[in-house]
Amino acid sequence: MRHLGFLALAALLVAQDLAAIEPLSDRVPSLTLGPEILEEEEAGIGKAISDVRLVQVDGGVHGLHELGGSRGTIVVVRDPRCPVSRRYGPRVAELSRVYHGRGFTFVFIYLNERLPIAEMRIDRQNLEAKGVFITRGGFALAEQLGVESTGDVFLLDAMMRLRFRGAVDDQYGLGYTKSAPTSRYLRNAIDAVLLGRPIAIPATTAPGCYIDADPQKDEQFRLWPADGALS
Repeated sequence: MRHLGFLALAALLVAQDLAAIEPLSDRVPSLTLGPEILEEEEAGIGKAISDVRLVQVDGGVHGLHELGGSRGTIVVVRDPRCPVSRRYGPRVAELSRVYHGRGFTFVFIYLNERLPIAEMRIDRQNLEAKGVFITRGGFALAEQLGVESTGDVFLLDAMMRLRFRGAVDDQYGLGYTKSAPTSRYLRNAIDAVLLGRPIAIPATTAPGCYIDADPQKDEQFRLWPADGALS
């Protein structure tokens, strides 16, 4: 069974109070404590991802396929207002710096339509990641990828086929924090693609705040003032 029942999750979160990562009060948590391994077919592994028009936080417009790296593309769901996403920010930023020079592009998509663009720009500056940061178009891409939470990351190969989806690793979840990760899902997946090997664990769930991947939400960015390049 992919998800725990909501009441069971609530009881577990109350019982586990040590260094728990709780969702913000105005966001709904994904109904899972830690990453669970998924079947490849269920997760869409091997699916070709169509090109999507993406608008960067500074107004540049590019297609996803144009942005893609020569070896692959990592799509990171980012929301600085979600605790799990905040915790993983530095780790994903480090991975972007390590793999940027190895042919991989990191694409950060903001899927919180209430997040001001100014806050996105501050987050980008604080992360110091190698990659592109996307506002409008992110929801359309999220629908294709099947984004469910702010903990989701996706690895596309050079042909824009989905090779991995799920959690960065297993250190942080809803209701627990490990002292160190024991399964580095994303790093292992990238290394497997680099070496031309099968990915040992190609799909997991990813704890985080729930995402409604509705492409119509991209249009809400048009309502924001003082960002003429994006209107």
